[in-house]
Amino acid sequence: MYVCIFGGTTEGRLLAEFLSGFNVKTDIYIATEYGEQFIKKQNNVIVHQKRLGKEQMIELFQQMKFDCVIDATHPFAKIVSKNAKEAAEYCYIKYYRIVREIDKSGYGIYFERIEDIISYLNQTDGNILLTTGSKDLDQFVGVKNYDERLFVRILPMENSLKRAIELGYSKKNIICMQGPFSEELNIAMINSVGAKFLITKESASTGGFDEKVKACNKTNTQCLVLKKPEEEGCTLEKFKQIIRGSI
Repeated sequence: MYVCIFGGTTEGRLLAEFLSGFNVKTDIYIATEYGEQFIKKQNNVIVHQKRLGKEQMIELFQQMKFDCVIDATHPFAKIVSKNAKEAAEYCYIKYYRIVREIDKSGYGIYFERIEDIISYLNQTDGNILLTTGSKDLDQFVGVKNYDERLFVRILPMENSLKRAIELGYSKKNIICMQGPFSEELNIAMINSVGAKFLITKESASTGGFDEKVKACNKTNTQCLVLKKPEEEGCTLEKFKQIIRGSI
């Protein structure tokens, strides 16, 4: 059996470890050099650090003859998922989308779009802890007094820091750290910056979502949540069952 995984996510890393345990030949594609460092060396697992477009995926699938393609990318990486699915279908390869199990009963205010969060914040005052990553920084400059109110928590990568500074975020308000973060550390950060609001993307416990929600609850901070796109697929545990049944 020969498997292709897309995703430097927790799910992608756990799948690579799982497949290695069954001696399944696996190629895993990670978008960034930063994400690659968190993939442990595993038997029968080859890690590739590169971004692939749809045509490149088709070329890869035709060349490598994978038995299946596993899309374990982040829930918000919609373009990559679309390309992987269409490329797999074009090459008549089985495609699996790994979806995260999320408890929607938690504390928080949910929004469909970033624009909705910005509109909400522009009717308020107070500091904001932004934890959605560097990709959305350009949109959040729409928050009034963003250079004073917004404290951004991003990965410790030179390009992310440079982007934040170029967009006008205050250097003293930029926190470069690698997560996920514990509930206690989230509480400490919220209190340190005096945040009245915390912005996060809806995610599973593997992404530190629960710890953010609990920290907000304990500090009386409003948790503003960008909803995860609706999608079909199977959970990590369900996919493991599928693999066990096919080996």
